[in-house]
Amino acid sequence: MNSQRNIAEFKRLLEQTDDRASLSARLRPLLPYIQACVSAGSPYVAMLNDLEQAGLPVKRRLLERALYRWRKSTANRPESAVTPPATEPAPSRTSALSQTKGLEHSPRIETPADLRKIRDKCVDLDALRRAGEARKKAEASPPQRPKSGAHPE
Repeated sequence: MNSQRNIAEFKRLLEQTDDRASLSARLRPLLPYIQACVSAGSPYVAMLNDLEQAGLPVKRRLLERALYRWRKSTANRPESAVTPPATEPAPSRTSALSQTKGLEHSPRIETPADLRKIRDKCVDLDALRRAGEARKKAEASPPQRPKSGAHPE
C-alpha cells in the first residue's frame, strides 16, 4: 500500500528538519514528494492522513497554499529529481492521434502556451479516420490461417 511508503518517506524527510522550525518550514522539504504523489493521483486527504501519521499534522488549506507557492516558484525550473511513488504502470497505448504526422501527445496541459501549441497543430482528420477504421477492422477480423495446400511466401 502506498500509504506506508508515503509515511516512511515523510518521516525520513522530517528527520532532516529542525523540530523547532515552523510548520511551513518543516513542510517545505516534503513538497516535491507530495507534488509527485498528487500528480500520480493521490488525493489530498490521503496526503494529509499520511502527514499526520508521520508526525506533522497539517490543515488542508495550508497544504494547498504551500503546494501552490512551491509550484509557482518551480514553474521555470527544470523537472525536479523527485520521482512519484511506484504505482501500477500505465498501459501503453498508441492512439491514432499520436500517430498523425507532426502531432506529439502531451500528457498534461499546464500553461496557456501548451494550449496554443495544440491549437496551432495541423491535424489530418482523414488520416485519423483511416487509422480508426484500420484499427476497428484489425480488431474485428480474426487472424487468418493459410490454406492447407498453399505455400507460405
